[in-house]
Amino acid sequence: MKIICAGLGKTGTKSISKALRHLGFTVFDYEEQVFDFLDHWVDVFQNGAKPDVKRLYQDVDAVVDAPGNIFWEEILEAFPDSQVILSERDEDSWLKSLTNQLEVVYSVPKYQRFYRTILSPTSRKMAFVNNSWLNSALGTSNQKSTCVIRKRYRAHNHRVKSLVPPEKLLVYNVNEGWKPLCDFLGCEVPTAAFPHENVKGEYFKLLLSATRYGKQCIWEIQMAVFVILSVIVAIIATFLVLFYNYF
Repeated sequence: MKIICAGLGKTGTKSISKALRHLGFTVFDYEEQVFDFLDHWVDVFQNGAKPDVKRLYQDVDAVVDAPGNIFWEEILEAFPDSQVILSERDEDSWLKSLTNQLEVVYSVPKYQRFYRTILSPTSRKMAFVNNSWLNSALGTSNQKSTCVIRKRYRAHNHRVKSLVPPEKLLVYNVNEGWKPLCDFLGCEVPTAAFPHENVKGEYFKLLLSATRYGKQCIWEIQMAVFVILSVIVAIIATFLVLFYNYF
């Protein structure tokens, strides 16, 4: 582990993740952290287990986004030579972007959320971990609780700035582009444009379909539907056989 990105979501974390990969670093973003260690995070948020950050992050260069960004202290303790990047943006802009993404998340029809969590164990666990992280990081999963969310944003950023030694910390806005990031990491500035990812919450839609997580959930739902239909067909067939024999 070389780089701990401690910034909360909607501070350019997806753009930073892509930028770090472009610079040649191996990165654990949200999906890799949660999907690859799903049962462990359920244990952390449900049973009070301490996150085994040494095991989770030993084979990667950088961790970005949730849930690592709320366990940045534990990660830094386990990997004390790591550098820390705190991505932040104007508070009003951040709050608007965050609440917009939460609206995208909760705009999924209730019946879809219901059958996904009922038919897919993976979806059920991911939903639990995601809601637990939101409550831990923001104090709420209700996008209307803006006062609480603002206070948590300020407190999180202040704690990072207060505890990380200045020589190990980069306070960074993705609008600054490549140079401050590359200067901090000792990398050559690329000629490619700096990434601009997850515009208007588009990553959430991708997460539900095109990622390994999305594909796993779809497969589990399809298998569950197949089993249910098979049972129904078997019951109907048994009924017809009994009816035929009776008459």
